[in-house]
Amino acid sequence: MPESPVVVAPPPDDQLNLGLRTSALVAMIVLVALLTFVPVASNDVWLQAKLGELIVENRAIPHTVLFPFTWVRDNPFNAHEWLPSIAFHLLDRAVSHEGLLFVQGALGLALFGLCTSLAVRLSKSMGAGLLLAALAMVVANFRFHLRPELFALLLMVALLHLLYRYRSSGNRRALLWSLPIAVLWANTHGSFLLGPGIAAIFAIGEGLDALRRRSAAARPARWRAAWAVAAPYAAVSVGMGLASLANPLGLGLLHFALTLSASEVTKTFIAEWVPTLSKSFTGRLPFAIFVAALAVTLGVVASLRRRLGVTDALLLLAFGLLAFQRSRFVALYGFIAIAVCARLIGAGPHRPGWERPLLAGAAGVGAIGVALALQFGNVWGAFPYAVPSNNFTEPMIARLARPEMRGNVFNSYELGAELIYRAYPRLRPSMDSRIDSYGDTYFLVQEQLLVDEAMLKEFIADFDVRYMLLLRRDFVRIRDMPSMKQGWYTDFADQKMLLLARRPEAASAPVVPAGPDG
Repeated sequence: MPESPVVVAPPPDDQLNLGLRTSALVAMIVLVALLTFVPVASNDVWLQAKLGELIVENRAIPHTVLFPFTWVRDNPFNAHEWLPSIAFHLLDRAVSHEGLLFVQGALGLALFGLCTSLAVRLSKSMGAGLLLAALAMVVANFRFHLRPELFALLLMVALLHLLYRYRSSGNRRALLWSLPIAVLWANTHGSFLLGPGIAAIFAIGEGLDALRRRSAAARPARWRAAWAVAAPYAAVSVGMGLASLANPLGLGLLHFALTLSASEVTKTFIAEWVPTLSKSFTGRLPFAIFVAALAVTLGVVASLRRRLGVTDALLLLAFGLLAFQRSRFVALYGFIAIAVCARLIGAGPHRPGWERPLLAGAAGVGAIGVALALQFGNVWGAFPYAVPSNNFTEPMIARLARPEMRGNVFNSYELGAELIYRAYPRLRPSMDSRIDSYGDTYFLVQEQLLVDEAMLKEFIADFDVRYMLLLRRDFVRIRDMPSMKQGWYTDFADQKMLLLARRPEAASAPVVPAGPDG
């Protein structure tokens, strides 16, 4: 009889490491799922789904603001996010708005997967890679809404993959993938300029590092060597810049991207554009997480400073400065920081003895994160079953769906997008969240209407406003106006907002214009 094969059990160390790897990976995946599989709360997605519907139906991108009932409807509209708008419309039609939760979560897992792959490859450690990837996801989680920005983050991490892979392999053909990345990015989100910018940082940093390494060579030889190293990255930067012109706005998109953050109204009233060090942001959890990420980054850089290259330093400096400009840019910092930290960790000699503690740490951090997310929600307080948002409640949706309800609606700007999604053109808003297209002056007029009764009465009469849809924040500003008490009644109210209707007698009564003294 033939002898039975001898089954050799794997060494205990291998079994332990496999168990730790599995535990760490599962814990981190569950954590990221809890952070990202939450109901869609962004008011932008309503507007983008509607715009996507119009683009698909008309086979053309709207070039004006279009939806409001005032003169501003003819303002130019920079539809720089037209491609995600089509995607959101098709997804909304395929899985319903409630099903978009799974789309948002899938994008979260995809982003985490890209980050983990990048960090593990650069650090040569699964434990370190998981910890760093989770850090980036937590830093960015306060902005993790189903918006075009998510696609931009995926493209940015994909570009980092590409540049670091070329850095290690020297395969220039792989750099050609930067061109489709640039085209997709430019037609997806206004942050597309980051692509050429990152490539330019690599060109400068790698060139200077090459100069430094050849300090003993003659100057012409040093500069030739530096240029040989920098040129491919410079070509990527220029190529991405040119490829990004393949968009419906052409050069106009460049002007839009450079001037978007110049709006004083945006910086004052819109939370995502406030300065990072403003009191409204420094007192929130996302800022504390950002500070912790800075501390981790500085700790890694300080302990491994001999491995720090010029590219590493420039990336951290550029995105650190950007993060301190506006609160929305904080989300970008984590993805750059983990790439730099992972490269520094992986640049030294391999230390097998470190992997087990790192895996155990990743499993522990993941488990603690899961416990915290189950108790308190994600970074902005959302759970898979509930989310803080300005989304309409089901009773409000039913109220607005009445066919007989038609006309112009004066609304809080945050509510305009969902009103458009659900009721346009039967109901037309005064404004939605595209403040860049409406302009600072129009936004300030809308704000002034909430405190100036004579101006509000004139606006209502001029545009035959039949309804108001206001967040409670805005309703308290007008509720004591005599004309509101006499001419309007509450049609419906919930814990978020109020729907006011104009009394029939008020709608038919003549309005006397205010005199010079108001």
